[in-house]
Amino acid sequence: MNDATVSHVASWLPWTAVARADRMRAMHTPGRLLVVPAVLLTLAACANGTDDLLPGYYEEQAGGGGLGGDGGAGGEDLSVSSSSSSSVSVGSTGAGGVEGEGGDAGSNEGDGGAGGGGGAVVECDYAAPNTCTGAEDLGEISGDDGGDSVTLTERGTTSKWFKVYVVDKFNVPGSEVFKATLTSPPGMNFDLIVYPGELEVDAPDCFASGVRGQGTPESFTTTWNDRAGPDDHLWFAIEVRHVEGTACGSEATWTLTVKGY
Repeated sequence: MNDATVSHVASWLPWTAVARADRMRAMHTPGRLLVVPAVLLTLAACANGTDDLLPGYYEEQAGGGGLGGDGGAGGEDLSVSSSSSSSVSVGSTGAGGVEGEGGDAGSNEGDGGAGGGGGAVVECDYAAPNTCTGAEDLGEISGDDGGDSVTLTERGTTSKWFKVYVVDKFNVPGSEVFKATLTSPPGMNFDLIVYPGELEVDAPDCFASGVRGQGTPESFTTTWNDRAGPDDHLWFAIEVRHVEGTACGSEATWTLTVKGY
């Protein structure tokens, strides 16, 4: 083969290969993949002096990859999560589907329960429920020397007022006697205060000067003349006064006793 013949063949082969490739593309039908002879494709690429693929053909057969979707937003204190995905294909070799966005995560936030309130400090009320003018009446006892000895007993846990009537049963010369005793419980201190009345006055004297009991337990004792003529009856007002101590109930119970001669 001479030089003219070689030149003619060299210039003819690339265009012939391209034309045959175009005809083969035109014969392509959906769902069927046609294989182009590797020799012709190689010759066409070499003859054009480039490594590029044929326009459209390989690009269609090797479509670009799909785009990844955004990841779902993370929730706080995850307790439940959900996600969804979808894909789309284009042609026989279309682009990869777009990944769906992840669902929002559930929230597990909750308000904490209120705390319980602290226990209340128990405080007892030691105030007197009455006054001197409304003092509780203990009745009467005999104050005669040699008479019947009667003891009256009262108990309580607060300050309190009492009154007692000491009577002269025997109108003979002698003495009248009255005694009151107050016993406080351990850890508590109640004072005994006595207000003597006046002879021949039929009522306690709430304005008299009080006399405090002495000793432990606290005690008050007084005597007066038993005259031969008139009766020598006498009223006494008695105050039990809380001074110190914080016990309550039975632990705060004091005992008061009163008696005549």
